[in-house]
Amino acid sequence: MSDTTQCIFCKIIDGKEEASIVYEDEVFIVLMDAYPLTEGHVLIIPKTHCVRLHEMQATQQAALFELADRVMKAQRACGLGTEGCNLLLNDGKAANQTIAHLHLHLIPRVPHDFLKALPKLVLHLTGNFGFQRNRKKLDDLAKRIENEL
Repeated sequence: MSDTTQCIFCKIIDGKEEASIVYEDEVFIVLMDAYPLTEGHVLIIPKTHCVRLHEMQATQQAALFELADRVMKAQRACGLGTEGCNLLLNDGKAANQTIAHLHLHLIPRVPHDFLKALPKLVLHLTGNFGFQRNRKKLDDLAKRIENEL
């Protein structure tokens, strides 16, 4: 576990930081990635602070991936990721987990988008995320996906 007072995701969950929220229940929050690799890139974050997947109970892990399936269907209904989606969970620092709070990336894909996403991916791998996406655009995308859930 890490210091939750410094955790950006804990601050978002507590309403102390701004985010474009797609969905929220008592266990998870789904929000737009502020530094998306592709259009419609979302994060699913457990509200209980944990760093690694093994810190969650098996039922919570299953619920995480059930929610991921629902969100991917909503993304596809909006025309995002109709050809595919990357599910990415960096589990631990050695796996390039840059924020010490478990989160699952849902990254909608289209054919041949790798070269367009590559510069952003390189920035993510270095821990520098580049420029934050416009909040209005993120809010609009969040609303579109939310309406399909």
